[in-house]
Amino acid sequence: MAILSAAAVAFILKVLLALRTYGTNDVYAWERFAHWSALFGSRLYSIDPAFNHPPSMIHVLAAMTWLAKTTGIFFPFWLRLPAILADSASLWIVYRMFADRLHEPVVRWGLLLLAISPVLILVSGFHGNTDPVVMFFLLVAVRFTQTGKSDVWSGAAFGAAMCVKILPVIVLPVLFFARPGLRRRAIFLGSAAAVMLVCWSPYIFRDPAAIAHQVLGYQSLYGHWGLPWVAYRLAFFRDAWHEAFQRYGSWVVLTIIAFAAWAINRRPGKPAVYAQTGAAFFFFLAATNGFGVQYLAWLVPWTVGVELIPVAFFTIAGGAFLFAVYNYWSGGFLWYLADSNYVGDWVGHIDYLLTLCWLSVIVLALSAWKRKPSLPGLRTGFISFAAAMILVVYPVWNQVARVDKRTYAPAVDHAAVTGIHAQEYAMLSAEYLKMSRYTEAVVAARTGAALDPAVLDVWNALTQACIRLGRFDEALNAANNAIQIAPDDAIANANLAEVLNEKAGVGQSPRRPF
Repeated sequence: MAILSAAAVAFILKVLLALRTYGTNDVYAWERFAHWSALFGSRLYSIDPAFNHPPSMIHVLAAMTWLAKTTGIFFPFWLRLPAILADSASLWIVYRMFADRLHEPVVRWGLLLLAISPVLILVSGFHGNTDPVVMFFLLVAVRFTQTGKSDVWSGAAFGAAMCVKILPVIVLPVLFFARPGLRRRAIFLGSAAAVMLVCWSPYIFRDPAAIAHQVLGYQSLYGHWGLPWVAYRLAFFRDAWHEAFQRYGSWVVLTIIAFAAWAINRRPGKPAVYAQTGAAFFFFLAATNGFGVQYLAWLVPWTVGVELIPVAFFTIAGGAFLFAVYNYWSGGFLWYLADSNYVGDWVGHIDYLLTLCWLSVIVLALSAWKRKPSLPGLRTGFISFAAAMILVVYPVWNQVARVDKRTYAPAVDHAAVTGIHAQEYAMLSAEYLKMSRYTEAVVAARTGAALDPAVLDVWNALTQACIRLGRFDEALNAANNAIQIAPDDAIANANLAEVLNEKAGVGQSPRRPF
């Protein structure tokens, strides 16, 4: 009953966050992907270097756009709803996998922490990305693998996860080597490939090179977490070493995971596939060279059955770190828009919570292989709770109430979102200009100017588009608007000079007889 109540509370909190906030900068990136994929299809991979998701997501984005238009509920809600539903479904799957161990207190407490996880509340309800959906499909694949009933359905679930993001390759060796015999492994891989081929169509056939480059070549942010974060603070660590670590670090970690999966599954009495998958994710995030804060959601569904104190340590430290980061990006509480592109990396006072969170992941990775975790005694639990209050709760409260408290009205966030959308219409107009589609460039620039006339780039784009169409009066008006916004802007001044030259040339040219 406690687990169900916790899950219901978490679900309500996530839905309220999804309805009442916009989310992070990932949300407006997804909005742009949805809009541009409807216009350009697979060409989006060549146009927008930020789109590194499987082409199957183009279908999903079209559905989300339709839902937003049909219901009148804004796109950010529909982007986050699949993750919210996936969390609930993931809890049910994990509950079923541990059905024969529910008498163990460590399992019941683990399920309770999973149900009420602050990491999932913040990532699924606020952040705005698809990572929890990937974990749901992976849990389905692991469930079928552990029961040994269907390699076809296990492969199909793994393929579905690969249709959301390619991060499941991290644990592919675990699911591959966990099933004995080449035939079963081939069925698993074939089923996954079939699902991917169907869902990635037709785009995979239209521009396979661009899709492979964008999706398979993706690298997350370096230096924001873990070993690279430490390396940046070591004076002797050379730039060439950073470059090598950034390029090859993940491959080293994946190689270690693959070798460990091969070795472990050759032994009798091997751990359950669920435990192996969780350990692989824990190790990857402890040692990886790239990071995004939403990656913490990868770990939560695999914490059940692990020693309780490490799980509680990660639950508290991960939630505190995420809360601090989102609060900083949001400009303080109450939240609406958390724009890291504008605010920038978190500052030094959050590094303390980052360190605690990273240490909690390391402890989680070290604890993952303990076969019979025990429940801590009352004294140990009390000391751990007191330590958490001192190490985590007060620093977070100090940041929210004093260091990063809101200094401007929340309405500024709404205006910022409008400005971001206007800027993206300017980007769209610029892309149309590259394609010599000048009429569409004018329409896009005008749309951006209508949203926020203070955005310089929309007027610069409109000037160029109107010049190409010979609409010099409109071009002159747009150029003058750009100059008013930024008198010293080089592009605006160059556009104005070009318009004046073009108008002078037209005025001097002889009129054609009718």
